[in-house]
Amino acid sequence: MGSTSEKPLLLFTSFPGEGHTNPVLAIAKHLIQRGHTVAYLSTSRYREKILSIGAEFLSAEWPIPGLDPQAGTVLQSMPIGVGRFAYLLIHIFYKWLVLRVDAVSNALEFLRRREPGREIIIVEDILNMSTMPYRYGRPLPAGFNTMPKTVGISPVPLMLQSQDTAPFMLGLPPDASESGRLRNKALNKLVNEGPMKPMVDVWKEVMTQCGCTVTPEGSPLNAWFDAYDAAFMLCSPSLEYPISDLPPHVRFAGCLPRRGIDAHTKHPAWWSEVTDTAPSTGPRTTKIVFVSQGTVSTNWNELVMPTLAALAGRDDTLVIAALGLPGATLPEGFDVPSNARVADYVAYDAILPYADVFVSNAGYGAFGHAVMNGVPAIFAGETEEKPEVAMRAEWAGFAYNLKTQTPSAEQIRDAVDAVFADDRYRVRARELRRENEEMDALGMIERQISSVPRVVNGDA
Repeated sequence: MGSTSEKPLLLFTSFPGEGHTNPVLAIAKHLIQRGHTVAYLSTSRYREKILSIGAEFLSAEWPIPGLDPQAGTVLQSMPIGVGRFAYLLIHIFYKWLVLRVDAVSNALEFLRRREPGREIIIVEDILNMSTMPYRYGRPLPAGFNTMPKTVGISPVPLMLQSQDTAPFMLGLPPDASESGRLRNKALNKLVNEGPMKPMVDVWKEVMTQCGCTVTPEGSPLNAWFDAYDAAFMLCSPSLEYPISDLPPHVRFAGCLPRRGIDAHTKHPAWWSEVTDTAPSTGPRTTKIVFVSQGTVSTNWNELVMPTLAALAGRDDTLVIAALGLPGATLPEGFDVPSNARVADYVAYDAILPYADVFVSNAGYGAFGHAVMNGVPAIFAGETEEKPEVAMRAEWAGFAYNLKTQTPSAEQIRDAVDAVFADDRYRVRARELRRENEEMDALGMIERQISSVPRVVNGDA
């Protein structure tokens, strides 16, 4: 291995949300352990996490992501679908994009002044979009004659508009037949000129505000991936719909590996009930169902409470519910069934090795954790990207798709029974775990990050 001074300086940045920052932090941590130098641009919210992995922290105070009250009211009044999805993206990701672009530009100028002869490579999650404007003619930061190489990390499913798939969020399966491609072409046109048009217009407007001299064309979803010299999907090809027109710079790295659990982690008082269900010999008689809605959705009526009710009183089943936030509790007066245990927070990679099924609202992080722990899943969810995540998991064969945001206890009970009764879910989950482990996501990204050819801005 060469000395650190011979390696490029890696400037990492990510959108300030857990689902965006955590996977990018994991990649940065691995690269630091492998001898790379990382400077990480983020808000003070992530300062301690960044310093703890050995990265240099560069401060950028962006507004906390979220909807203002008026936008939140409008969003809640909109029917679930492409229009609502586009509205959410506008107000979460595009509203403050100019600030993120300027912050990255300032960071690049600072690093260039400090280390004038060193190559810099930018690594960011694709929804941060801070390098996108340079593709459309934004002047380069001071001290640069060419744009540094850029690497995108996708914390979301593949949202590219393709000839082989219907538009994202329509909930339609892929179809690469002649008639299917005609369908896809027509639907993409309708979506781009209809419910997605406000986002297309805002995208173009924001690029102008960022100093771009070229007006973007096509789909803003495609631009998320096309803005980088290389863009990595954090999954294996088996977990995505196959498309024949996938750009060559979009690569599958595989799901990120399980995170190590600190030996000093304090588990709930009832934790031995989980570990004791996994005897070293003989079949296990107690099934473990783990349910969580992640860290964003806190309406426990949607999934956690119906799951507890669905499986209440089953002597052969232990239900573990994690509420996702330190200090969170279920509503006062809710009776936790005798065969259930509830915690404010349990790390996915601590509980999932013991779980027989994972009930989740289909966040992309939960999707990856299920795969890397080889656990069959039951996915709900209709908002954000969740229905498309659930469809891909169902298509890949390791998950049961409830196809609703608010399943009833009966629907959840039927789904759990279906997964327990059909061993194909378990077998497929373990196949996908092996497949993604063998891809070695962190190693693949490390191997390719320095050898990425520059393709943006016509430099390749």
